[in-house]
Amino acid sequence: MIQVIHERIKNIPVLHIVKEKHRDDKLKTVIFYHGFQSQKELYLHYGYLLAEKGFRVILPDAHFHGERKGDVSEEEQAMFFWDTVENNIEELENIVDNLVARSLASKEAIGVGGVSMGAITSLGILAKYKWVKVAVSLMGSAYYGHFARGLVEQALEMGLEFPFDVNSRIASLNPYDLSEQIEKIGNRPLFLWHGKKDNVVPFAYSEKLYQVLTENKMVNNVEFIIDERAKHKVSIEGIEACVSFFYRYM
Repeated sequence: MIQVIHERIKNIPVLHIVKEKHRDDKLKTVIFYHGFQSQKELYLHYGYLLAEKGFRVILPDAHFHGERKGDVSEEEQAMFFWDTVENNIEELENIVDNLVARSLASKEAIGVGGVSMGAITSLGILAKYKWVKVAVSLMGSAYYGHFARGLVEQALEMGLEFPFDVNSRIASLNPYDLSEQIEKIGNRPLFLWHGKKDNVVPFAYSEKLYQVLTENKMVNNVEFIIDERAKHKVSIEGIEACVSFFYRYM
């Protein structure tokens, strides 16, 4: 039986998904991040399928989302998008250290993944943490600076006004911008899935990343799946391929 446990790790609300018979065992663990203006409960299918394969799975609520949304408006969620991504990245170590201290996980067997904003988070995590073993990006972008500038332009066209210096904020993303430090991927397994007709996070970002990795002969452990028809939604086949990738490489 698969258990879904609602708990708080370092004051972060999470869903903790695991086979009941292995609840107290040290297991390979996947931290899986939800998308923009979503919440952890809507990604339970990823957690269930991964738990069926024997993983411990943690689905956190991102800052300004789910149980942590509070009175934040949709406009404020958009305005502080990168704060949410950065917060996800910085909180990963707290989550993992807690699981390690409880003898539920090992830092040598941690995978990360996510959809859209969660995928962007996962790629930033690769730039920060050497110990993460496997990463999955479903409709993400490793090009933080370029994507951030595009989002700002869209926001300004919609009439949003930022309460901070936009250029300074974008520059502060550099430590997480994997596209500027591609060598940090090393030989770690990386799964990329993207719909070619994506109208939210452009397909070109995943295509460009794979091209750069190919040019640098870094694709031995990289899988790139292109869905020719998909927009900004992961297909069932994409979900299954994501789960299989974690199982294969962890």
